[in-house]
Amino acid sequence: MMDSGSHSGQTGIPSSSFDEYNSTLQGTALKATRHAVSLPTDLAFHRSMDSDLAQELDAFSSRVLSLTNSLLALVSTSETAQNARGKGRAKLESQDDVVDGFHSLVVDSMDQLLERTDNCLDQYLGRIKAPAIAVNVVPEPQKSKKSNAPKGRLDPALQHASHLPKPQLRFKSKVDNFTETPWYPTLPHKYNAQVPLGYHFHDSEDDSSPNKISVHPYQYEIKHLSYPTRMFRATAPIPPKSFDETPFTWISTHAAFNAMMDKLRRASDIAVDLEHHSHRTYSGFLCLMQISTRSEDFVVDTLALRDELHELNEVFTDPKIVKVFHGAESDIVWLQQDFNLFIVNLFDTYHASKVLDFPKHGLAYLLEIYCDFIPEKQYQLADWRIRPLPEAFLAYARSDTHFLLFVYDNLRNALLDRSQSRAQSPRNEGIQVDAQDPAQALVREVLSRSEETSLRVYEREVYDAENGAGPGGWDTLAKKWNKGALTVLARESTQREVYRSIHAWRDRIAREEDESTRFVLPNHYLFQIAEKPPSDVAALLSIFQPVPPVLRRRAKELLDAVKDAVARHATNGIIPPPVASTEDVVIEVEVNTASAPVETSPSITNTASSRLWGSMSVLGAPVQRTSSLFGSTVPSRSADHQTAMSYASSRSSLFGTRSGSLQASRLVEDKARFKELLSRIHSTLVISPSAPQALSATTSKSTTQFGGTITANTSTNTTVIGDAEMVSVEGDINGTGQAEIPYVPSNKRQPHSGMDVIDDSIVVVGQVRQKKRKRPKTSMAQDAGLEINLPGSDRSPRTAEIPAPDGNASKRKQKQDRAQGSENSEEHSQDVVPFDYTAVPNLLDDGPSPEVNPDLRQKKKPKQTKSGVIEYGNFRAPPRDFREVKGGNKTHTFK
Repeated sequence: MMDSGSHSGQTGIPSSSFDEYNSTLQGTALKATRHAVSLPTDLAFHRSMDSDLAQELDAFSSRVLSLTNSLLALVSTSETAQNARGKGRAKLESQDDVVDGFHSLVVDSMDQLLERTDNCLDQYLGRIKAPAIAVNVVPEPQKSKKSNAPKGRLDPALQHASHLPKPQLRFKSKVDNFTETPWYPTLPHKYNAQVPLGYHFHDSEDDSSPNKISVHPYQYEIKHLSYPTRMFRATAPIPPKSFDETPFTWISTHAAFNAMMDKLRRASDIAVDLEHHSHRTYSGFLCLMQISTRSEDFVVDTLALRDELHELNEVFTDPKIVKVFHGAESDIVWLQQDFNLFIVNLFDTYHASKVLDFPKHGLAYLLEIYCDFIPEKQYQLADWRIRPLPEAFLAYARSDTHFLLFVYDNLRNALLDRSQSRAQSPRNEGIQVDAQDPAQALVREVLSRSEETSLRVYEREVYDAENGAGPGGWDTLAKKWNKGALTVLARESTQREVYRSIHAWRDRIAREEDESTRFVLPNHYLFQIAEKPPSDVAALLSIFQPVPPVLRRRAKELLDAVKDAVARHATNGIIPPPVASTEDVVIEVEVNTASAPVETSPSITNTASSRLWGSMSVLGAPVQRTSSLFGSTVPSRSADHQTAMSYASSRSSLFGTRSGSLQASRLVEDKARFKELLSRIHSTLVISPSAPQALSATTSKSTTQFGGTITANTSTNTTVIGDAEMVSVEGDINGTGQAEIPYVPSNKRQPHSGMDVIDDSIVVVGQVRQKKRKRPKTSMAQDAGLEINLPGSDRSPRTAEIPAPDGNASKRKQKQDRAQGSENSEEHSQDVVPFDYTAVPNLLDDGPSPEVNPDLRQKKKPKQTKSGVIEYGNFRAPPRDFREVKGGNKTHTFK
C-alpha cells in the first residue's frame, strides 16, 4: 500500500514503466488481501485488550475509507456513471455504510470504470471501427403522461388549477364583495346612441302608472330597433373553411386589439362566445372571448385587456351588425358585470331551436346536425385562467364560434321556410302571425325573444339571512338538494339552525377570501355537518376527505358557528318542563255530595311532576258512551255534570307560591260515576282458581299478591292496597259478566287442595257438548269374540263364541260399540271437574319449555351398508370407455 501510495502521488506514469507499475500494484493489492484474510475472527477482543492496536486499526480504517471515497468521487465524474441512477455519488462514512452498500457503491462503480477502460483501449487500438454507412437514429417521441381523469372527463389539474395565482389581484378596480349598493353602468361614451346617455326611457303604455328608471342604457335602442332587410331573406348558407385554412389571431395586446376592431367594423355578421370562471372567485369573471367573422377567428385574452374591452361597444351596439350568440342569458350579464358591454341586434340560436321545436337545444346538437362536428364538451369546465392556453383549449374555444355563423344561416332559412308554409296553411299553431309579412313571423318571434335576453341587467347578489331567498340562499339550496327539514317552511330544529348558521358563515368567508362558496365548503359537507353537528375540531376535520384549504386555517371559526347555533336553538326553543320536588306536588281529590257521606283518603304524593304541566285538558273531553270494561253503564257527560280533577301544587318553579287553595266544589261534581268507576276497578282484583263465575254482590276475597294485602269488599267504605288507603263508597254491584282472571306468576301457583286428579278425567272449558268415544284398537281375537279386559272400565269381561264370518254380524257389532260409547260419555258429563288454571304452564311464563325424553323419540333404523365382498357372478359393470365402440370403428368396417 505504501508503494501504491507513492506512485499515486506522481502526476503521470511514463509508458515505459507502466508494466512495472501495473505488476507492482497488483502485487500490493494481493498482499493486502492476504493480510486481511489472515486477521483473527476475534479482532474485537484483541482491540479491547490492546489500546495501541485499537488506535492503529482506527487510523488504517480511516485511510482506507478516504481512499474509497476518492475513487467514488472519480467515478461520479464519468458520464456513464451519472446516468447509472446516481450510483457512486454517495459516500462511505461509517462501518455500517461499508457493510450495507459496499457492493452497490464500490464494486459496481469499479466495474463501470474497468468496462469503460476496456472500451477506450479497444477504440485506441482500432478494434472498434466506425460503420460504413452512418444511420441517423430518429428519437422516439415522448409519450404524453397518462391522465388520471376518467374517459370523457377533464384532468383535475386542468379543471381546477389550484397552483395559479389569482388574476383578480392584478385588476385595477379591486373586487368588493360586500357592497350592497345597486349596480349601475359606467360608460365613458355611448356608441350608436339614438338618445343621449342618461335618458330615462318610459314605455308609452305605462304613462298612468309611476314610471321606473331603467338601468339599461340601450333600452330605447333595443326597443326601437330597425333590423336589416337581409335578415328576412332566404340565402344560401356560407360554409366555413377548415381550421387550417381560417386565419386565427390571439389578442392579448393593445395593438392586436385595435387591428381586430378595424376588421370587426367592416363585418356584417359576427359570432361571439365567452368562457367564464367561478371556482376561485365569489362573483366570477370572464377569462376568454371568442369572436368569429366569415373569414377569420379571434380569441381575446380578457384578463390582459380587461380595462380596454369597453371599446367593443362600438361594434356590439351597431344595429347593422348581427351578433349571433347561443344561450346568451348568462353572457349578457357577464359582459355588463366585467366590461360594461351591451348587445344591440342579437340573434340567439337557442331561441331559434326552441321555435323550430328541435328535440335538443344545445350548441353541440346544432353543430352535429348542420356541420357534422362533435366538440369535446369536457373543456367547457376547464380552468380558463391557465396561461398560456393549451392547444386543446384553443381548438375548443375556436369551435364554439367558427361554425356558428353557418348554423345561423341554416336556422334563419328554416324559420323563413316554416313561416311561409304556415302562411299558406289555414292551421294556426299558437304563433302570432306578423301583420306586415306572415312569412317573417317566426324570424321576428326569435328576434323578439332575443330582445328580452339582451335587455337583462346585472344585479348584485344580496344575502338573505332571514328567508334564504335568491340563487345563493339557504332555502334555495335546501330545496335543490331535497332537504325538506331544512327549508324555510320546516319547523324549528337544531339541524335547521346549524344549517342556517353554517350557510351564513360560508357566504361571509367566501366574500372575505374572494372564493366561491363551493371552494370554501362543498355543499355535501355542509349538509353532513348540519345533520350531525361535531363537538370538537377533530370530529369536524374527520368529516372532510380531503380538508378544503380554507378550512385548514379557519376550522375553529366554523366549529364556533356550529356551537353558537346549537346554544341559540336551546335558548330560543321550547323550554323543557321544570321538575318540581315531591314535597310540593300534591293531588287533591274531593267529592261533594249530599246523599251519602264519603270518607276522603289522605293526599297521595305524586312524583310524576311532568303531568302537572301537560297541555291536555280534562274538562270537556269527548267520552265514549260504551266501554269494553264497563259495558253501557257509563253515563253520558253533560254540560251540568262534568268530572273536574285538579292538580294543585303549593309551590312552582315557574310561577312561585300559589295564592290560595282550590275550592272543594270545583273538584268533583259527579259522585255516582266516581263510586261506580272505583268499585268496578276494585272488583277486578280477584283471583279465581276455578272456572269463571259471575260476581255476587257480597263477594269478599283476600290474597297476598303484589307485595301487600289486597282486599276487595263491596260492603265496606274503604279499600286498602298495601299500606295506602284509597276512597271507596257503598254500593250494590249486580254484575252479569264474568270476572277477569289476573296473571299469577308460576312460582306462586299452588294446586287446588280439594281436587283429585283422575287420569282419564275430561276437562270441559266453556259449553259442554257430546263427544263421540273413539273405538279402542282390538286384535283379531277380540273381534272374533274372545275374552277381553278393558282397563279402567267397570264392566265385567264378556265371552262369546266364535261366529262364522258374516257381514251382518260385523255391522251389529259396530252399532253396539257406538251405543256403549254414548253411555260412557253421559256418565262422564254428569261429573265435571273444574280445571285449575294456576297449576298448568302459562304462555306468559319465562321458564324453559318442558324437556322431551330423548328415549321416547323414534330412532332411525341404521342404513344397511353393502359389504365390499363381490360374489362370484355379481360383477360390476365395466367402465363406459371399455363398453362403448371405439372411435376407429365408426365406419363400421369391423362388425
